[in-house]
Amino acid sequence: MNRNRFTPGRPLWVLLSLAGLLAPAASGWADTQTPGASPKSGAVTSESHSQGASTEMAKPVPPSKSELADSAFKKLDPNGKGYVAKEDTHGLEGFDRIFDKVDSKHTGKLDQAQFKKAWSQYAAEKNPTSGKAAW
Repeated sequence: MNRNRFTPGRPLWVLLSLAGLLAPAASGWADTQTPGASPKSGAVTSESHSQGASTEMAKPVPPSKSELADSAFKKLDPNGKGYVAKEDTHGLEGFDRIFDKVDSKHTGKLDQAQFKKAWSQYAAEKNPTSGKAAW
């Protein structure tokens, strides 16, 4: 008796699409064009994919004052630049004064070692809102 390998009652195209064999748009085949053809409006090509990935950057997330310096650094440097810029710390009330003290070369950037020093000073400070509860 010759048994069919496919599930009875399911068309072959369903099984192939589940296997990814009929999904050229997902693999980028639909993005290829013939020479001289103009790109479709809104079409994503492999060129625009590679360019878009490098221009989109994650936004820094203000860390909690109770976090460790390494965790805070990673949140403020989500793209792995290796430094935290002063504009990355705008969400941290009172940190700008400490940032300026630690940034002795006035570059506007703190590397991880400088940031650890600044964060330890910042975390040790009392609430800058002078006794009000921070929400």
